[in-house]
Amino acid sequence: MNQEEICRFICQELPRHNLHSMLESIEVAFNKSDRHLKETYRNVPLVGPGPQSHHFMVQEALLDLPESESFKVINRTTRPAGGHFALVRAGSIQITTSVVTIGRKPPVRDARFRRDLRLENERLRQQHPDLFEPYTPPFGPSEDSMHALLLPYTSKWAESDHSKPLSYIVAVPYSDHASNYHLWKDVSELWQYYGQDEDGVVDIAYPKLRDRMRDAETQNQNKGDKR
Repeated sequence: MNQEEICRFICQELPRHNLHSMLESIEVAFNKSDRHLKETYRNVPLVGPGPQSHHFMVQEALLDLPESESFKVINRTTRPAGGHFALVRAGSIQITTSVVTIGRKPPVRDARFRRDLRLENERLRQQHPDLFEPYTPPFGPSEDSMHALLLPYTSKWAESDHSKPLSYIVAVPYSDHASNYHLWKDVSELWQYYGQDEDGVVDIAYPKLRDRMRDAETQNQNKGDKR
C-alpha cells in the first residue's frame, strides 16, 4: 500500500484542529493522572494502577472534546462490562486510543467476537481487544469507515515521570490479521499532509482506498502461504 495515500486520507477526514485537540487533551490527561497517582500511591508500585489510570483518564479527556458535524466522540462500554472508552468518528475514520508502555508490544489475543469485525477493519494488536465489538449506530454500515489507532507511549512504570507521552503512533491495522499494519507512523509525520488541498490534490474516496487495502492484505497473505 501507498502509505502516503493513507496519511493523506486521514488528514482529509480528520481536520488539523481536531487532531491538535485530541493530542492536547491526552497531554492534559497524562499530567492529571500522573499527579493523581503520586498523591495516592506511596507504597503500591505504579505498575499496577498506573496503566489503568492513564488509560481511563485519556478516555475521559477525549469524551470531553467538543463535537461538530464531522467530529463526534461516543462513550462505549466494554464487553464484558466494567469499562468505558472513547470511540471517535471523524468523517470516514473511526479512531480509538490505547496507552502503550515503551518497550512492550501490546499482546495479541483472540476474542470470540473478532469474527464479527472482519469487515470493519477492527482486528487489532493492542492492549484492549475486548473494547471492540459489533456496533452500527450511529456510524452506519460496517464498511463505511477506516479504523485507525492513536497510541500514546509512556515510559516504563518503574520510572518516575509519566506526566506526558513520550511519543504518539498512528496505526491502521489489517482487517483480518492481528499483527500487520497498513500504516505505523509517528503522528508528527501527519502534519505535512495538511493543506495539500490547496495544491489541487484530489480527495481520496474511502471505498476505493478500502478495496486497495484489502487487495494488499490478500497479496501479503498469498506471499505468506508460499513460504
